[in-house]
Amino acid sequence: MDIERAAGLIAAARRQGRRIRLPAELRAASPAEAYAIQDAIGTALGVPHTAPGWKVGAPDARTEPSAAPIYEVLASPARMPAARMAMLGVEAEIAVVFGAALPARSEPYSDEAVMAAVRELKVAIELCDSRLDDWEGATDAVKLADHQLNHALVLGDACERFRDIDFAKLTAITRVDGAVLKQGTGCHAVGNPLQLLQWLANHARTRGGIGAGTAVTTGAWLGLHRVTPGAVVQVEFARLGAAEVTLT
Repeated sequence: MDIERAAGLIAAARRQGRRIRLPAELRAASPAEAYAIQDAIGTALGVPHTAPGWKVGAPDARTEPSAAPIYEVLASPARMPAARMAMLGVEAEIAVVFGAALPARSEPYSDEAVMAAVRELKVAIELCDSRLDDWEGATDAVKLADHQLNHALVLGDACERFRDIDFAKLTAITRVDGAVLKQGTGCHAVGNPLQLLQWLANHARTRGGIGAGTAVTTGAWLGLHRVTPGAVVQVEFARLGAAEVTLT
């Protein structure tokens, strides 16, 4: 596997806002190869070793999570040129912002140490895209190498008192141009998304660590939704707040 060549092709497609057909010999066959490609993409794009954001998620509480750096973090209400994205996908999510760094080290982080480093929880919208023209049929490892469909992250209202939230009773709503697209209650794949943070911290400690101020988003509540250029997307979590992005 030519990690640098694979990363170079994906990085160029990301810069140009287009999709490519990745040759078979450059497709990641394992999580280890996917993460190596992610790191090489970051280097090719000139991203600092400690990324401004991360995404972490899992299909259920029994499956090992996966992760990817996020290179662009925006404040709500945000504006994103639709021409920069091929897919125009959005997801309603909850992110946390770390107030203290969890740097690279050999010793694992405890759950207590990770949670103590969290400053606040924020309502988030993940902007999703793929640099692969056949992403829907690609393997999990190939999609992971392409940063698990991430393009950017929008951060909205903050909540500093989040430790007692009952996520099973939390309602999420996605609106597009003012109309409700989807809503649901207690519909996160792992139940409590904060349970993913310790795994992410121990994954990231081998890849540069997590810097103070880093945002970590924790997976979709209502699935991936495709929107059209000009759409105004609003995500609301009851009693927590909202976030908004316009795809200009």
